[in-house]
Amino acid sequence: MKLPAIRIEHFTGNVENWPLFWEQFRSSIVDDASLSTINKHVFLRGYLEREPRLLVDGIAVTASSYEETKKIMFAVYGNPNRIIQAHLDFLEGLRPVTSASPDELNSKFIECHRRIQALRALREDVKSFDRVLTPKILHAFPPDKFQR
Repeated sequence: MKLPAIRIEHFTGNVENWPLFWEQFRSSIVDDASLSTINKHVFLRGYLEREPRLLVDGIAVTASSYEETKKIMFAVYGNPNRIIQAHLDFLEGLRPVTSASPDELNSKFIECHRRIQALRALREDVKSFDRVLTPKILHAFPPDKFQR
């Protein structure tokens, strides 16, 4: 049975997206024993855009420099504390919905839920932030939507 090709999103430098990018890249490219190290390096560079691409543009694409490229990417984007802080900053800075349409409410809810799930995936105890984040998240939704 032939499985469909997996599409890996390009990484543009948003630290919040690094874990997803790296897990997809690792499972599709890094763990593929049939690929040479230089091909893995070429693939990695091919999936980088904007700032991440600029960070490694001066590095020669060789088998021996592949580890150096990965090291730079992890140093800049793979720091769990930086990723956690980016999710917390988003949740702390939530702006209230403006139109209270079902689509806008749903979109805001999904984005909050996604951020909380990302924090859990990073093994962050989200309950420890309840006293700070809950009022900020609730403030983003119109109060009349919670009344019965």
